[in-house]
Amino acid sequence: MSEVRLLDIDQTEQEVFTRWDITGDQVNRHLLSKALTGTDGVVLDHMTFPPGFVHRMHRHAYADMVVIPLSGTVQFLDAAGSPAEVSPGHLLLIPLIPRGNWHELGNAGTVDSKVLHLSVEVGSVDGIGYDAYERPGEAPSLGRRQGSSPCG
Repeated sequence: MSEVRLLDIDQTEQEVFTRWDITGDQVNRHLLSKALTGTDGVVLDHMTFPPGFVHRMHRHAYADMVVIPLSGTVQFLDAAGSPAEVSPGHLLLIPLIPRGNWHELGNAGTVDSKVLHLSVEVGSVDGIGYDAYERPGEAPSLGRRQGSSPCG
């Protein structure tokens, strides 16, 4: 039988994540995965999005996801250009973004947005699958503001 563990999120190692299709630095804290905790089929990360952050249009081939805002407001955009604002007390079900559907997340607020990001039916972040939208002019984007580069 496994022992019960208490995990202090603020004491969990953080990783600053940057890539060409992200504006701003995404700070990840990996909380649950097969390698970290033995949880099979669930990956849970605590993510911080600074003001102005945009993770441009992308999709995940192998996992459905849930985003749970803890603080701040997260903007969501689907490939059709339909925006939604998600704040604490809301739950963004990414079967709303089923596997393979294009989506974008951003923070247009003035304070950090912190979320729990849950991926199911995978054992690791690498198992989620990732495709960036390579033709940014053909998809709507929260990040295409005057003076910003479509490639971040």
